[in-house]
Amino acid sequence: MSRFLIKELILSLVHNRLRTLFGISGIVFGVVSVVLIVASIEGSSLLANRIIQKLGPDSVLIVSGSVKKGPRSGFRNLTLEDVKEIGRLEGIFALTYGVVKPMTMVSSLSQSKFSSVFGVGRDWLISWDYRVEEGRGFTEGDFQNLRKVAVVGHDVSDFLWPNQNPVGKTLLVGKTPFRVVGVYKKKGKTPNGHNLDNRVFIPFPVFDRVIEKTYGHISIIRFRVLDLDSYNKIVSETREILLKHHKPDEFMVITPTVVKKFLSMLSATLALFLGIASTTALVIGGFVLSSIFYINIQVRQWEIGLRRALGATGREILYRILYEAVLISVISSIFGVIVGYILIGKLLPLLNIPVVYPLKAFVISSLFSLIVCLFAVYFPAKKAASFEPVRALRRKA
Repeated sequence: MSRFLIKELILSLVHNRLRTLFGISGIVFGVVSVVLIVASIEGSSLLANRIIQKLGPDSVLIVSGSVKKGPRSGFRNLTLEDVKEIGRLEGIFALTYGVVKPMTMVSSLSQSKFSSVFGVGRDWLISWDYRVEEGRGFTEGDFQNLRKVAVVGHDVSDFLWPNQNPVGKTLLVGKTPFRVVGVYKKKGKTPNGHNLDNRVFIPFPVFDRVIEKTYGHISIIRFRVLDLDSYNKIVSETREILLKHHKPDEFMVITPTVVKKFLSMLSATLALFLGIASTTALVIGGFVLSSIFYINIQVRQWEIGLRRALGATGREILYRILYEAVLISVISSIFGVIVGYILIGKLLPLLNIPVVYPLKAFVISSLFSLIVCLFAVYFPAKKAASFEPVRALRRKA
C-alpha cells in the first residue's frame, strides 16, 4: 500500500472513530486472550522442566497428602516402617526421610528469625543434592549418639551471623541449643517460590527426642533409582508397599511423569478457558465489526459512488475496504499484544506459572485478528463493490 493510501485509510477510520473503536475493542480482547494462552502453555512447560530438574529425573518423592488435597509436608501420614520396607527394594539408593516443622523460631545469642526446621534421616543431603560449602554434613555418629548438630542454609547463617563463619556457633531451635556443623551451598527458590536457603536440618532421632515427638510418623520419603529402565517397576512396587498400610488419599507418589501430567492438565484447563474466551471475543468482535462496516458503507454510499464515477473499479473498492480491515487488524494486534504482555507479568505469577514472553504469541494473535477482520469485512466490502455509481451519487454524503 502506498503512503497516500495508508494516510487516507487512517483518516477514514478517524472520521468514523466511534465505530472503529467498537470494532477494535472486541478484536483486542481476543488477541489478549490468545497471548495469555500461548504464554501460560509455555510457562507451564518451563515450570515442569524446572520442577523435574529440582526433583531429579531419577528420583521418587513420597509426600503425605492426596491428589485432591495436594501434597502436605506438614502432615505425617507416613511411617518409619514404610521406609524399612521400601529400603528392601532392589535398584534404589540414597533412601531418606524427614519431617518438617515450618515457621519455627531459630536464634543465635543476639538475633532470631523464622525458619523451616527439618528432622532428617541419613543421606538426606545426598539424596536432595545439598552440597556442603562450609564445615561438614551429618555423620553416622550424629545419629547414633543423638548429637545436637545442625546444617543450615545461607539465609539462616547470613542473618544470624553476618560476615562470620557459622561453623561451631550455637543455634537455638526454640529453647534447645544445637551446634552448627555445616552450611550448604545456595539453592535458591523452588519453582513455586519456597526459599530453599531458609532451612535448618537436624538428625531425625534428635528432632524426635528434643523438638517434637513424632511416634515414628514422618511426612516425606525420598529415594533415587539406579537404572531408569526399571524406574516404573520400582514406582509400582513402592505404591504396593504403601497401600498395604495406608489409604490412597493419605500419600502422593511424585515422579517427573506426575509433575508433567499435573502441569499439562493445568495448562490445558487454562488454555480451554482462555480459548473459549478468545474465540467468543473474536467471533463477537467479528460480528460487531461486520455490522459496523455494513452501516459504514451505507453512510458512505455517496463517497463510493463518486470513486466509481471517477473510474474506480468494483475490485478496487473491495480491496480498499479490505485494506481498512487490515489496518484495524494491525492496530488491534499492537494494542492486544501490549495489553497481553502487561497481563502476563501480572496474572501468571498469581498462578505460580513462570513469566514468559513468547514471540509466537504475537504471530499467532496477529494471524487470528487478521483472519477475523478480513472475514468480517469481506461481505460488506463485496456489497460496497456492487454499488451502481449513479444510484450511489443520489444519496447525500
